[in-house]
Amino acid sequence: MASVTERIHIPASPDDVWATLREFGAIDEYVPPITSAELSGDGVGAERTLTLADGAQVVERLDALDDDTRTLRYSIVDAPLPVENYEGRLSVTPTGDAACEVTWASEFTVPDAPAEEIIATFSELYVAGLAGLKERHTESAR
Repeated sequence: MASVTERIHIPASPDDVWATLREFGAIDEYVPPITSAELSGDGVGAERTLTLADGAQVVERLDALDDDTRTLRYSIVDAPLPVENYEGRLSVTPTGDAACEVTWASEFTVPDAPAEEIIATFSELYVAGLAGLKERHTESAR
């Protein structure tokens, strides 16, 4: 099983950052490689279809949403990537009244491709998304 974990410190209210992350269908607002996100359904079990800059589409399902721990879990239902059993997690951990750490992590199997390439692809996506999230909340705090 392969895994990826990326973290970022954001100088913003954990509740404000969580309010952005918990909107499962709004990921295109802070992850630059995603040009659009279309949500189908509501709450746990909802699916989002993500369109990437190259036109590829990824379908993900919301598997868990916990406001108390500020954590959501999701899985990939369909993607043009050679991965199976993908399970992702986003969480917000307070580091003060007006600061938090956001962690984006996943585990998956890569049956027919070099795992290093897929790990690097997800790592780049997470870093870009976390930077976009930080920029969004740093600008809104000004």
